[in-house]
Parts: sequence; structure tokens; C-alpha cells
Amino acid sequence: MPEARNHQRPHRMSSSESGVGGGHHHHHHEYPNQTLFEHIKEKQLPFLSNIVIIGRLKDAWDHKPELADYYQNFISSLPITVEKPLDTNQHNTPEDTHVQPATGLLLIFPTLFIHYLEVTNSAMKSILEDLNQSINNRDGLIREASILNISYNINARHYPNWSFRGIKLAVEDLDAQPAETPEAIAIEILGKLLRLARYQAEERQRNERGGDVLANFDQNRADLLPNQVNINYLLKQPIFRTAEDILKNYSRPINIRFESDLTAPPTHRLFPITL
Repeated sequence: MPEARNHQRPHRMSSSESGVGGGHHHHHHEYPNQTLFEHIKEKQLPFLSNIVIIGRLKDAWDHKPELADYYQNFISSLPITVEKPLDTNQHNTPEDTHVQPATGLLLIFPTLFIHYLEVTNSAMKSILEDLNQSINNRDGLIREASILNISYNINARHYPNWSFRGIKLAVEDLDAQPAETPEAIAIEILGKLLRLARYQAEERQRNERGGDVLANFDQNRADLLPNQVNINYLLKQPIFRTAEDILKNYSRPINIRFESDLTAPPTHRLFPITL
């Protein structure tokens, strides 16, 4: 027989109420001021996320070709972690101990770039901090950047490793006005990046000798190349967040105290809280 619920009217708990013995106060409503990043590290949440960054270089291609070298060294320096799958039926294998912190593709145009990344928990914050520092640093390589998309807890990686490709194709009128909406343009770019990942996987299967399967893709499969005019247009749209905006979420507390937390009996609420 189900237990009858207590319909007693909640009453306000005052600071004068004491526990057993009358000499100690019990503050059941106090929550730790824990940030989101600290919670992720403590719980070791099995997040594998995808982030797409679009940006503008501080100088032209001929003067700053070291962006690819910089990111190659930076990503290789990221700590290797083990990402446990959410599916509890899956078991860790010996290969699971060597999970790459970041995979994806960096496309560098004469004045613009687009960076598709699939990253682990620890790598995400490091990449955002580095991007924000590069923009604010006088000697940084990047003038401005926007986060085109972030997808948390993706099921699998689309790129087997991290690579880059320089595209020297110039555009006559970079400031041309596209006919589509920013949302439609963003979806089109994201779709091309996913099709580019599939193209890379198919070429690896065909090419038994290995090598760079993206060596001439901008000539052989120009339809997979994101439009520079569209990237430049999206950079001017205020609807996309910056690295600094997202980094602020890591310092915000996830435990919020409500007025209902100060009543007895305590109420139950879902977690996490969406602000």
C-alpha cells in the first residue's frame, strides 16, 4: 500500500532553529559554489564535444602562414585523456587509453580560416582560452573569431585525426552580400564540413598507400569547400558567440539557491538547471 504523503504546509526555517541538543545550527539549504568546469572535472563526465570556429587573420596569407604550425604544436601538446562512453554496456579496450584530445580540420584561406574540432572535456577549455588570448594579444595571429557551432556529447568522431589545409583561392569581392540568412549559411557550412569528413574517410579507404588525401581536394571537390564570402559575412553577425562569452560559463556557479530551498520539507528539483 503506497505511503500517504505529508500534506503539512511548508514553513519558513529561521536562523534561530537548532538541531538536537539546541546548541548547533543545521544549514541544510547551503550549496557549494561550484563552477561548471569544476563539476565536469570532479564527475569526469564523458563529454566529447564538437566546436566550429570561424575567424579572420591579422595579416594576409603571405605574412602569417604559421597559423597551421602553431595549432599543430598546440594540439599535440594537449594532455591525452580517456573518454568513457555513456553506454555502460561498452567496455574500455586497450585503445581507449590513447584517446586523442582533438581531431578535426583547419582550413586556412588568404585572410580567413575555419576550424572544425572534436575535443575532449579538458581540451575544450584550453582551446577556448588559447583562442581568446590570441585575439587579445598584440602578437597573436587572429584578429577576430566567432563560434559557429558547439555540439556537446556527440556520439562519435567524424575525423580520425587533426590536419590542416591551406587554400590560396582568392575572392574578388569578399564583402559581397549573400542572399541567404545567417542561419541557412551556417547550416550549409556545417554540412560541407561533415561531407568533407566523409570524403576524407572514403579517400583513405581507396588510397592504400596512405598520404595526404586532401592534397588537391579544393580543385577536385570544390563543392566541399566553404565559401569565403559566407564566412566573412557570418563573422560580422552579432548572433554568434565569442570564445570569451563561452568561457564565462565555466566560471558561473551551477548551484543556484531558490526561495523554495529555505522551506521545510525541502522541495525536489531536476538537475542540471538550465539558465
